[in-house]
Amino acid sequence: MALFPPAPGGGEQVEHGYKGKGVVMHLLADANGRPVLIKNTGAKGDEKTQAMVLLNNISTYKTLRERVVEADKGYDAYWLRREILQMGALPLIPYRLNIKNAPSMKEVCKAFNCLRVRWKVERAIAWLKRKYRRLLMRWERLAIMWKAFTNLALIHYWLTILVE
Repeated sequence: MALFPPAPGGGEQVEHGYKGKGVVMHLLADANGRPVLIKNTGAKGDEKTQAMVLLNNISTYKTLRERVVEADKGYDAYWLRREILQMGALPLIPYRLNIKNAPSMKEVCKAFNCLRVRWKVERAIAWLKRKYRRLLMRWERLAIMWKAFTNLALIHYWLTILVE
């Protein structure tokens, strides 16, 4: 899933995308909706390629076996589904409306006996936006500073979970 913080001041990696001028934070969350990895790109970048970058950054490749990778329609691509299947996971990515005879997500979930839990990733994004207001809008001009703030938010999130 991706989060779009606008960047009115400009800076490195700030590009004009379909939502305006800003950056995109790509988020990988676990089954409980806790964020695991965050990657920052310009707003006009391709979400599909960043999904594979995030999945390849998982250190324990074997843990992805017999799991479900769920995303929104922005990640709809045959090659991405094929790559996720080769990794040993089930891709639950809804098809776009312009694809004819595509199965619905209800049919796919019923056939593979799985549940849709994308709302947990949406909840994780909402938690990050609420707890770390610095992530709502990008004011930093240097990309390395923005990446440091996103990584710091992720580290703080996990420290509060592990310490409590």
